[in-house]
Amino acid sequence: MRLISWNVDLFRAGLRGVEKKVEAVCQHSPDIVAFQEVTDRALPLFREELENFGLLYSVDSLALVEIARVAYMAERLNDLRARNANDPFQFVYSISRLSEQYSPAGEAKDVGCLIASRYPLTPLNPLDFDIPWRQRVVSAVVNAPAGEFEVHNAHVPTAVGGRRNEIVKAETLVGIYRRLAVRSTRPRILCGDLHIPEAELPDGTITPFYRDILPDGTYTTVPESEEYLGRPRRWWYNAEMNVLSGLAEYDLPDTFRKLHGYRAREYSWCPDRGPEDVPKCKRYDHIFASARLNPTACWYLHDLRGQGLSDHSAVVVDLEP
Repeated sequence: MRLISWNVDLFRAGLRGVEKKVEAVCQHSPDIVAFQEVTDRALPLFREELENFGLLYSVDSLALVEIARVAYMAERLNDLRARNANDPFQFVYSISRLSEQYSPAGEAKDVGCLIASRYPLTPLNPLDFDIPWRQRVVSAVVNAPAGEFEVHNAHVPTAVGGRRNEIVKAETLVGIYRRLAVRSTRPRILCGDLHIPEAELPDGTITPFYRDILPDGTYTTVPESEEYLGRPRRWWYNAEMNVLSGLAEYDLPDTFRKLHGYRAREYSWCPDRGPEDVPKCKRYDHIFASARLNPTACWYLHDLRGQGLSDHSAVVVDLEP
């Protein structure tokens, strides 16, 4: 069984590029694909093209989040109406606060994540992830012949664009860790564009982006009073490291590193210009998989980026559960 995860890059080629992107991925015979940066306009085209290659079942974060929000809002409105039956002003005020809570500033509601599969999918509640922009994760149970397992497809926002984006990125990583840092009866996969880490060294050292906010290079001696953007400095460090290495404690290790170690230099994103060995190349795209799924191979499809179909390479995992 093969899963391919890829940031399809909404800014590149637009709707005209959907057919080429799907064809390029499906040449590698996936049983499951997990796409990030899929627009609401492109979703029907992606589904149609994927179905042509036998990926008949799909779920997307845009639809699931909207359905979950409507259901939640209806429940909360009934509750607010009952509690403020004699106070119309308080009722209207409560509704406005509720609307702000579930329509946060900066959230792009027309861009989400997609999972498509040869096997039936059962969607999971997107509100289970306590993250600022809910459409950045989509989850489903795959009903495969070898047994059920979960796939969580995530697109962590970039920190580029200001302090608010920095906070949203870190809070998304924290929310992903909290949701997945549990013992699960089902095997699981976390995949997607996580926009971390800054670097990885051959000796196994992971360098997070927020190493530089820790005065002495380590978080163990940083006082709780030391803050950055209103959060303890160690919180920023842990936001990255808990996902990158901490999830291994919950049967979600980094599959590529588990199979290849840290001496294998790899990347999934590079600047459009310049050689691919420049320090700016990053391994942002990951697959974390339970041991019960028995990952046997994991590699990156650089030809997709090389063809100009995206600024990201896809990541592939073969499983023999």
